[in-house]
Amino acid sequence: MKDVAKLANVSIQTVSVVVNNKPDIAPETRARVLSAIETLGYQPYTVARSLRTGATRTIALIVSDITNPFFASMANTVEYYAHEAGYSVILHNTHSDLDREQKYIELALQRGVDGMLFVATKDEMPGLDSLEAAGTRVVAIDRVPDNFNGPTLTLNNIKTGVLVAEHLLELGHTRLAHIGGPLDLHLSRDRMNGFHDTIRARGLEPGPVAFSDSSWSARSGYEAMQTLLDQDPLPTAVFAANDRVAIGAMGAITQAGLRIPEDISIVGVDDIEFSMYQTPPLTTVRQSLEDIATLGIKTLLDILEQREPERTHIAFEPMLIVRGSTGAPIDRTPYSEKGPPVPE
Repeated sequence: MKDVAKLANVSIQTVSVVVNNKPDIAPETRARVLSAIETLGYQPYTVARSLRTGATRTIALIVSDITNPFFASMANTVEYYAHEAGYSVILHNTHSDLDREQKYIELALQRGVDGMLFVATKDEMPGLDSLEAAGTRVVAIDRVPDNFNGPTLTLNNIKTGVLVAEHLLELGHTRLAHIGGPLDLHLSRDRMNGFHDTIRARGLEPGPVAFSDSSWSARSGYEAMQTLLDQDPLPTAVFAANDRVAIGAMGAITQAGLRIPEDISIVGVDDIEFSMYQTPPLTTVRQSLEDIATLGIKTLLDILEQREPERTHIAFEPMLIVRGSTGAPIDRTPYSEKGPPVPE
């Protein structure tokens, strides 16, 4: 491998001699090569195979938060299909931090991964230039940065916001608020815009917006909901950025002595396993997570095995799952008749 040879200050042929345990090499040189392999995190047999075939049969998976059940399930699916095809998966968790993302891209390149699946941290991904220059095959899942032109698998996020708004409006809600995701992500803006545009199309004004932080966590949903509970009048329905945010918001609503859905209805996104076991069960928008992850890894494997992928740009359609957290409002007076809400 070039990076091993460079670090050890030897030729690639010398690296090959060492990893294949051939004689007639100076002990000092052998030690230098083995030290470089250890420093770079390789196994000698992996380097030997790479030198023979030009491939390591490893795939990097970069996600933003492995504690999120959505991404944990994605990692499980990717690992399963990669293993079936004879590939190993290296998992990197960026914690939604661009510096970590860049570091893990560089590490993946050092390790000579054959391909990468990633969930972008932001709408721009600086490390993509390095991947392209190295010829690393890449597929984007869920979040697609503006500077990426390769295969993508995403959710139709505008339609997600539309479905939620239509459901709540059909129930009779006129004061609809939103707990949004970080605005530096297209998917957050798309969900909010789909939600707001549908409300305006019915002749109503959207309610206040509070924002969860980049963790998309239950705690951030709890804190954002507390901001909405300070509004007068209160919203009668809330669309949350994802299920974890919605679950946190439900905690804030019940702690305030309000009832779900009698006083405030709430809707999430993702349909994670925990959503159906809330009290009441959470109405949510189901992402086709199994399909997204499965087609993502299969697309990458097709590219690596020099097969033509069936499709390279897929936007999955969302599905509304109605449960007990939404219902008809007691108060149907719109914001326009009670005075506009004042966002924090």
